[in-house]
Amino acid sequence: EMWTEVCDVPRYAEAFASVCEDAAEIGIEVAIEILPMTNIRTLETATGIVSQAGHDNGGLCIDIWHMVRGGISFDEVAKLPASYFKSVEIDDAKAEIEGTIWEDTLFHRLYPGEGAFDCPGFINAVEKAGFRGVYGVEVISETYRKLPVREQAKRSFDGTMAQFAKLD
Repeated sequence: EMWTEVCDVPRYAEAFASVCEDAAEIGIEVAIEILPMTNIRTLETATGIVSQAGHDNGGLCIDIWHMVRGGISFDEVAKLPASYFKSVEIDDAKAEIEGTIWEDTLFHRLYPGEGAFDCPGFINAVEKAGFRGVYGVEVISETYRKLPVREQAKRSFDGTMAQFAKLD
């Protein structure tokens, strides 16, 4: 279920640099997403890859679910260089993992504000770091995917905007 091998940062950075070079040719950015159940599970590892790759179009996808479940504090997120933020994802979940960690991430996410995550605290942290981009709402849910698309969109929007309304 969980990868235990240590990430070979120089090797991954070399591969990431190659992807960034190819992406730069067509004007796109590339993001590494930290996942607590893989060998890129810490900010230290992920930022090491980005830093060693050395391309401005390479950075991170910061998802609240992966930060909370991976034990990464929002204080750590707030200290990231603004240039490292290529995308930010917000969602929510129950306090405890449901099933395995993979099942939790693939089937049990909730709309922002419906779970135990501190969504406003997360937003404050990424904004403190200098992120000024668009937020993605990534609610992967076995239950919610059965809902009509318009209802999903409305609940995603309403739940997310309610979190922004709670900011300091």
